[in-house]
Order: sequence, then structure tokens, then C-alpha cells
Amino acid sequence: MKWFCPFCWKEVKDSDEVCPFCKKDLSKFHDLEFEEKLILSLKNPVSQNRLFAIQTLGRLKSKKAASRLCEMLKSNPDTYEAMELIRALKNINTPFSTDCIKEFLQATSNKILKRFVQELLDAET
Repeated sequence: MKWFCPFCWKEVKDSDEVCPFCKKDLSKFHDLEFEEKLILSLKNPVSQNRLFAIQTLGRLKSKKAASRLCEMLKSNPDTYEAMELIRALKNINTPFSTDCIKEFLQATSNKILKRFVQELLDAET
């Protein structure tokens, strides 16, 4: 079984107490709140795990996660992940998250995402 540092997502040994890469104490992960663990998991290399975190943070309306979700959206994720990021930002519903979605709408050339965002924004009116 492979083990990964939950802080930097580099592979570590099961016996490591401190990540050899980011130097974080791996035992400290258990002390974090659920929301903080989800935010860290946004860097998970497994897309299904990232999607779970994105969806859950959106359902929790996590204001703490909004800037990270926006960064992810701006980094040109695949279409499905982008849809989930947009949906999560919409659920968070702060001026920052709304502006992020609108900026993305202006910047993207992906017709599927443009239509998805437009329908999501039209649904609120």
C-alpha cells in the first residue's frame, strides 16, 4: 500500500512520523477539523478524492475554501472538475465566489462550461 503526506501529497513510508518533503508532523493531521482536512485534500492526486472534497466543501458552504476552489478553477481543470468547482463556489455564495465564477465565464472558451455557468446564473433569477 502507498502512503501519502496529507499536507503535500508526496509519497511517504508508513513508518514516517514527519514528512521528508514538507517536514510536517504527520500526527498533526488527526488534530485538524474536518473542513481543514477537506481543504488539504483538494491537492490529492486522485481525481475522485478531489471531487468528493470539492462537493463536500460546497455543501458545507465553506468560506475558508473559496479562495482555493477559485485558484483550482483558474488552473484549467478538466470539464467535469470545473463544473463541480463552479457548483461549489455557487453554493458558497459570497461576493468573492460569485466574482470568481463570473471571471471564469469571461475567460473560458469551453462552450460546455459557458452554458453550464450561464444556466446556473440564470437559475437564480
